[in-house]
Amino acid sequence: MINCPKCNTDNLLNAIFCRGCGEKLELNELKPDSFLPPPPTTFQKIMKMINKVGSIVIGVLLVVIIVGLFCPVGGIVKPEGEPSAEATKNFAEAQKSGAPAPTTRRGSRRQQNAAADAPAADRTFAFSNEDATGLVNKAMSLPRNNPDDKMAPQHLSIDFQEEGYVRLVLTCNLMGKLPMHNVLIAKPTVENNTLAMNVESARIGILPMFGGLKANVIEKFTRLSSSCSPLQNIEKNLKRANLTAGRISITVGKK
Repeated sequence: MINCPKCNTDNLLNAIFCRGCGEKLELNELKPDSFLPPPPTTFQKIMKMINKVGSIVIGVLLVVIIVGLFCPVGGIVKPEGEPSAEATKNFAEAQKSGAPAPTTRRGSRRQQNAAADAPAADRTFAFSNEDATGLVNKAMSLPRNNPDDKMAPQHLSIDFQEEGYVRLVLTCNLMGKLPMHNVLIAKPTVENNTLAMNVESARIGILPMFGGLKANVIEKFTRLSSSCSPLQNIEKNLKRANLTAGRISITVGKK
C-alpha cells in the first residue's frame, strides 16, 4: 500500500491518484517508510508467540514419546543358562497330565475302556521365575530373527509377583535393531476350567497404553501363547494356578 502524504489515505501500489483526496501520487516524493508494511498488532504478536511456544511443546512431546517407547525396562528376568533338569521334567509331565492313559492289547475291551475312563490323579508342579522364563522362551522358540518380521520377538520375561499378579515383558526388535519392551501386568485366574488373563495395565517402555494401543500390546502376547503347543497342552488340563512372589504352582489333571 502507498500512503498519501497529503490526506494519509492508503492506496494501491500502482495507484496514480489518491483515492481519498484525488491528488497525484508522486512515488519519488514518498518516503521509504511508506512502502513498509504496518507494524504488527498486539494480537498478531500474541499469536506469533503462541505458535512458537506450541512448536516447542510439540517438539518436547515427540522427544518424550520416542524416549519413552525405547526406554529400557528394569526387572527383566533372564534365565541363567538352561532351565533346571527338575523344571524341564515337570514341564514335560505337566503337558501329559490329564491325557488318557495308553492302553495295551492285553485285557478285555471292557477293561481297556474302564482304564481309559478312569480319572487321572491331579498333579501339582511349581516353577520359579527363572525356570518359567527359560522353559517358555524355549517352547516359543525365542529369539526369532526373521528378516521379514519388522517386530521380531526376542525374549519373554516372566515375573510372578505378590497377590497373584504376573509381570510379562516381551522384548521385540523394531526393524531388527531397536529393542521395544511390551509390558503387561495381569492376574491369571482359572474359572470353569478356563484360564483367564485379567490384564491390569499395558505399557510400551514406560508409556502407558490405552484403548486400541493397549489391545495391540495384549494381542502380541496372545499371538505368541496361542501358537505355543506346550502351553496349550497344559492349559487344556489346567485346574488351578497359585502365584506368589517369584513362584507359580499349577495343578493339572483330567477335566
